[in-house]
Amino acid sequence: MTERLPLPKSGYLILGLLSFGEMSGYDLKNLADRSVALFYASPARSQVYTELRRLAGHGYATERVVAQTGRPDKRLYSITESGEDALKDWLENTPTSTDVIKSHLLLKVFFGSRMDRSALIEEVRQSRDDARKHGEFLRQILSRCDGEQGSLFTYLTVGKGIAHSHADESWADEAIQMLENADEGFSWSSDQAQPDISRNAAKKSESNT
Repeated sequence: MTERLPLPKSGYLILGLLSFGEMSGYDLKNLADRSVALFYASPARSQVYTELRRLAGHGYATERVVAQTGRPDKRLYSITESGEDALKDWLENTPTSTDVIKSHLLLKVFFGSRMDRSALIEEVRQSRDDARKHGEFLRQILSRCDGEQGSLFTYLTVGKGIAHSHADESWADEAIQMLENADEGFSWSSDQAQPDISRNAAKKSESNT
């Protein structure tokens, strides 16, 4: 069996997008901004072209030049059978890393005792508004792909984003209330409100006894 040449994650990302059809680097960047950027990351334009050259060099993609009148020639890329095999192998056999949360807001909240209370509350309130807007944006995306072939995968990825947005809203509402009512020492005790996840876990534990 021929040994497959490994790629960075960004390379497999581009390879996956190419599996949807022939595209230029410009097309790929636009598609990434409208899809994987919602739950992972969109590669920089320069990175798109770097990965396309790598894919072509590995035999995972082909390149053809289309002449354009009055404009530079367009380069279109297509995934090869070898590229399809490499993508499938990576998707099915590569261990999935644990998601890591890196939140600027939570960094500020963690050091909240060094902030003015009203300033911190305003930060949380803004994050709640942003989460609500993002959730509405994602629901609009779902409404446009209803019933389309393959739309289940869009629902599963975008749906998790909607669930995260809803959770962020709920957390922010609770955080605002607790920050507004906190004593001067900002102490917390178990008889106060707890995150939904703790309450749900407690309910599940009770139902199993």
